[in-house]
Amino acid sequence: MGFTEQVLPFLVPKIRWALEKFRRAVPEKWVKLEEIRLRAEQPLQVEVGQSLLVTADGGPTLRPDQALKVEAPDVLRTVQLMGGNSLYTLEEELREGFITLPGGHRVGLAGECLVGRGTMLRLKRVTSINIRIARELKGISRQLLPFLTMDDRPLRTIIISPPQAGKTTLLRDLVRSFSNGEEDSAPVKVGLVDERGEVAGSFRGVPQLDVGMRTDVLTGCPKREGVFLLLRSMGPQLIATDEIGRPGDLDLIEEILNTGVGFITTAHAWDTKDFALRPSLQRLWSQGLVERVVVLSRRLGPGTLEGVWNGRTKEALLSQVQRLEVRR
Repeated sequence: MGFTEQVLPFLVPKIRWALEKFRRAVPEKWVKLEEIRLRAEQPLQVEVGQSLLVTADGGPTLRPDQALKVEAPDVLRTVQLMGGNSLYTLEEELREGFITLPGGHRVGLAGECLVGRGTMLRLKRVTSINIRIARELKGISRQLLPFLTMDDRPLRTIIISPPQAGKTTLLRDLVRSFSNGEEDSAPVKVGLVDERGEVAGSFRGVPQLDVGMRTDVLTGCPKREGVFLLLRSMGPQLIATDEIGRPGDLDLIEEILNTGVGFITTAHAWDTKDFALRPSLQRLWSQGLVERVVVLSRRLGPGTLEGVWNGRTKEALLSQVQRLEVRR
């Protein structure tokens, strides 16, 4: 099934019908769908390379007064549908702040929080839903593999980019490629700590997206606990995680290196200068803890490759701006 069949059945009828009409009215925009945004008492919004509002008849518009209004009960009922009307499931999802749909599509939740002793216990009332469309682009990493391997081993790599520039999509395909042993790289056992569930897109514990035949996945587990669990029990040769940047994450990477295991990860930064200036990431750059730095942007659209840098010598190994494409 495509994302249309995987996502739309979880929406309340009036929103589902509007989006079905939008899909038929502007198919060239629908294929670029990145997000569906539902906010209580606000217009229905989609991200399709640009931010658009959707009318009740499925037409694209920029005028809020013409757009379909999402009401608070629509948000509540959509969350119930996504949780399978299960109180236990909903309790878990409201604690985590996200839901994963079949196909690996991630649904972020926001609203009123229930807090106890200074800690968020769960979302008490959901007022915003962000459905992020998961896409597999198998082969998108192929042109990068020669720069990220040496002597049949994956080099310690970090992918940096601003939000929604394709770093998680690239990470997923690199994990798949290393796990399967594509191009000139020998296959390796990969341990994936998928803290937010976006890389493997696991639904009920089973990855919905292809992360390779030799990959063991921990979903919804904090990075530190997940890394040490995998190191103790699964014997990985490569650890993969998404979204580092907190000081504790850097300490964790140093501990991974002490075990002789490689890593591949991602972080938010605009370029290598921004990366080198961020206090939480500076050690990775200044001490040469990463061997390769891949920089993505949205200059030519999501998945624009700005370059590949040697993390030790700081020289550019590939600096030609290009759009990453699937190569078979």
